[in-house]
Amino acid sequence: MELAALRSYREVCRQASISRAAEVLGYTQSAVSRQIAALERQLDSPLLERHARGVRPTAAGAILLDHAHAIVARADRAAEEVAAAGRRRSSRLRVGAVPTAAATLLPRALTRFAADDPSVRVTFTEDVTPQLLPRLQEGELDVAVVTDYPPGLPAMPGIDLVPLLDDPLRLLLPPGHRLAGRTRVDLAELADETWVEDYSGSATLLTGLCARAGFTPRLDIDCGSLLGKQAFVAAGLGITLVPDLLVPALRTDVLVRDLTEPPTRTVHAALRPHDTPAARFVTALRDAAVPAKNDLPATGDA
Repeated sequence: MELAALRSYREVCRQASISRAAEVLGYTQSAVSRQIAALERQLDSPLLERHARGVRPTAAGAILLDHAHAIVARADRAAEEVAAAGRRRSSRLRVGAVPTAAATLLPRALTRFAADDPSVRVTFTEDVTPQLLPRLQEGELDVAVVTDYPPGLPAMPGIDLVPLLDDPLRLLLPPGHRLAGRTRVDLAELADETWVEDYSGSATLLTGLCARAGFTPRLDIDCGSLLGKQAFVAAGLGITLVPDLLVPALRTDVLVRDLTEPPTRTVHAALRPHDTPAARFVTALRDAAVPAKNDLPATGDA
């Protein structure tokens, strides 16, 4: 099987469309179709089936897709390592992280890692856990910093999970809020509030927490980003929960208060076994997680 054909097949499955895959790859649609047809002849099995919104792998195609991810990722990694060795270039480490970890934990980890291994070029990308883990498994990332926020962490063969820290949630209030004078708030006291959310996973978590407290949260504002989430709270349009890890990076015109029984998420580093540079960066992440509490402002105005 041709590597180019496997790349094309992987992109077709990713885009659920031959035409969109051709645009991404810079090929004509007919060229991609010929590559897929050649694979089907070689394997003597149909690989794609059409549905209302494009194409998707058949049962046989799904098996090939798993192998294509591994083969293409391995080939790309081999090309990178050979090129780096041939030109004596510094190696590269690709790190993905949830936005709340990128705000505080990653800069501390990079400082520690760079001091021990300055020749490695580290690149970062932000995404949510359900997107980061498949990218790690497919070889697009070397390390992923993820959390067990809903829908949780799936079992992923060939991926090691290293716990970094337990991260309690805290309450974010606008200045002048009726509970601003309190240092600790019970979740049940917030039954009549309007809530601001930016991500379906945290909204699912909030709904479950409030259900256990005896009410359904009024989720009137979906702002799409952490910056927007803070802005809506600062403007007095609602309240929200934020991870403790994010508090040092919050804007100064919002208030942070503790919950009486704070729910806690766990932050993990995910990596492939036996990846030495990635393991060294995970060690830096673990070291950086230890002083995280010392970097937080006192409970009160953040």
